[in-house]
Amino acid sequence: MNTPLRLALVSFACTSGLTLVGALHERIQQSPARGVHLPQVARAADLAADAVQASLLTFRPSPPAPVVATGITPPVLVPDGFLAIEPIDRPDEGPWSPPAWFPEDEADALWALDGIRGTPVAQADAPRLRSRSAFVYDIDSGRVLMAKAADTRRPVASLTKVVSALTLGAESPDMDAVLCMDGSSRPGWPGAVSRIPTGTCTQGWDLLGAALVRSDNGAAMALAEVSGLPYGVFIDRMNEVVADLGMTQSTFSDPSGVEDDNLSTARDMTRAVVAATAHPLVAPVVNAPWWDVTDHTRDRTRRVRTTNKLIDRSGTEVLAGKTGYTDTARHCFTGVFRTRDGRRVAVTTLGARRGHHRWSDVRALLEWVERGAGS
Repeated sequence: MNTPLRLALVSFACTSGLTLVGALHERIQQSPARGVHLPQVARAADLAADAVQASLLTFRPSPPAPVVATGITPPVLVPDGFLAIEPIDRPDEGPWSPPAWFPEDEADALWALDGIRGTPVAQADAPRLRSRSAFVYDIDSGRVLMAKAADTRRPVASLTKVVSALTLGAESPDMDAVLCMDGSSRPGWPGAVSRIPTGTCTQGWDLLGAALVRSDNGAAMALAEVSGLPYGVFIDRMNEVVADLGMTQSTFSDPSGVEDDNLSTARDMTRAVVAATAHPLVAPVVNAPWWDVTDHTRDRTRRVRTTNKLIDRSGTEVLAGKTGYTDTARHCFTGVFRTRDGRRVAVTTLGARRGHHRWSDVRALLEWVERGAGS
């Protein structure tokens, strides 16, 4: 059956159902004494809904053609109901090396990214996870310990802010300069709140702190101005930065992560967070348990605390941590830890249905590493 005919059937089922319910509703309004009862109306509505559902279940339109300009196919719903995107088909660009914009004195530490392309060495006994994607990397040994749907592209919500911070670091900005927030830094998407009022004048350091520590969307939007780049140029620069870091399956569309077009994978986001721990501008902020944001306009300071609930895990040093959530991306996390046994381990989880699933997954992975995974 072709697509137009199926669409016609769906339309007919919907119209018929609504007409039936409407007629019964009108009858009960006009002739209440004739024995038309509310249960009959409800039953009719159920039957109409069943008919519509049956039509929808049999209707499966052909997928649209791939977007040739970017090599990205349109989004699809994977069996668990979460948005996933087909991988980008990019040619092998050869050996990777630290990008020129990364501080030369720290570039040697960035070679740790090279092992992230590897295959897992300890997958068999890994814990069962609620997150839809996960990736665990032993930075010191350069070995991938665990990967679950690690190359499936998904919206990554506020994990995007790690990339925004690295992009800021790539521009060598004046972080001590005071910037006054205006309407252009206010996120315009529903639910994308900011706790920094319009008119606040504060330093670049404090905007970076609010973005990474408290995940403030307005502060993240302002990072473009802190960098000295126009907003659109900053977005382009974000995509250049991820390409330079070897994040081949990542594309970004805003600095805060509120848009669903901020797409990455568990493997790629691990590359970003490991790079963040090596960058001298980003590292002191991405591991902070709190940050004091000074409003020079009102001459007051407000302390914002991290959204990372693992900051107080006993015997564990947090070297980096960033949370993310949108209705589409669900609950996400990426971080780097020095575990109780002294290993530096990067952990990324994406797409946990509940917030407590995200934290239980990361804790389970850290405990698994500490029991000797990959040793």
